[in-house]
Amino acid sequence: MAKTLKALLDTVNDETGFDRASNYVSSTDPNIRTLVAVANRAARYLRELSLQQLVRQCQISLADGTVDPSEDPQGRISYFALPQDFFAYTPDTSYQDGRIDPAQLPTPAPTWAYLISRSGPQSLRVRCRILRDRLYVFSPDATQFINFEYISSKPITVHASGIQPSSSVFSDVFTTDADTWDLDDSLIELEIKWRYKQVKALDWQTDKQDSDLYQNALRGRESGATTLYPPNAWPYPAEPYTNLWVDN
Repeated sequence: MAKTLKALLDTVNDETGFDRASNYVSSTDPNIRTLVAVANRAARYLRELSLQQLVRQCQISLADGTVDPSEDPQGRISYFALPQDFFAYTPDTSYQDGRIDPAQLPTPAPTWAYLISRSGPQSLRVRCRILRDRLYVFSPDATQFINFEYISSKPITVHASGIQPSSSVFSDVFTTDADTWDLDDSLIELEIKWRYKQVKALDWQTDKQDSDLYQNALRGRESGATTLYPPNAWPYPAEPYTNLWVDN
């Protein structure tokens, strides 16, 4: 993990029988430019896998909202800026400080419409929606915070030359040969390999199968196993109350 773009593409070239390039991003060779474009396409595609390395935590102060009268004429709905690298919300991870019940994110559209149609504040469950790249909250408590997890859109660490910045800069594309890939190295190498061979009209189907198998194995390691605990079975597992198969 954390290979540079040059190291990744050198490996791809070695495995496909092509010569390594002295540089990639700044190359004027059409073949190398295609290889870099394929690498950037692969990086954007692989973030869709929502791997654990891209999970980030976010905390938003409900005091920083902006009332949106277009959503609710009564002024009960405020919106908040999402993180700059927000790509996708991780389901069932939202909660408000000081409350044991989870925030409802996303709130179903019919429920949202019902809340808007009725008068007065909403003091039960915290209701939220993500619309137009903003987090909307119904009747936010300005003294509290909303917390949730999300998938980052930027799986690449940008190389910093000269004076090092106070914090790392991330991107969704490779901008220099020294940029580093933050996820599994073999994952993107296999993805670049079959995509590049497909573009060049070479035999790519076997490489695509290898890439798919590796993705499945990697996702399996990340997901782990799930144990079923029927109701009232704690602390000892009991037999399920229904069959775990489907009868045809």
